[in-house]
Amino acid sequence: MQYHGVIWAGLLVEDLEACVSFYKDVLGLPLIRKRHDTAHFDAGNGVLFELMKGGKASHLPKEPDQQPIVLGLRVDDMDNAIVELKQKGVIFIGEAGEYKGTRWVQFSDPEGNRLEIKQVPS
Repeated sequence: MQYHGVIWAGLLVEDLEACVSFYKDVLGLPLIRKRHDTAHFDAGNGVLFELMKGGKASHLPKEPDQQPIVLGLRVDDMDNAIVELKQKGVIFIGEAGEYKGTRWVQFSDPEGNRLEIKQVPS
């Protein structure tokens, strides 16, 4: 069997409406479809990102035992993305990291789910 990359990622959330607003209006992910218990977004390059009811919100960024996987969103220009997200009220977690030209920084959604934006060399 040969894998060809990630095609789908799902995240369990408590307040679907608030999270749909965040992922659509703050992060700018195109909303494909919303139902009463799920919402599907185009995460780029053929990847589908789905929010599903059933999670538990946290007021603080979640710890690894609360969220074992962190979703990374690729951006072309991390510095501009940081400025844009800060203007929309996003609070970043810690400092940006860098390794061999790849840069990243973490933040959380309204329910404390950790995410990161990542810039990779072309």
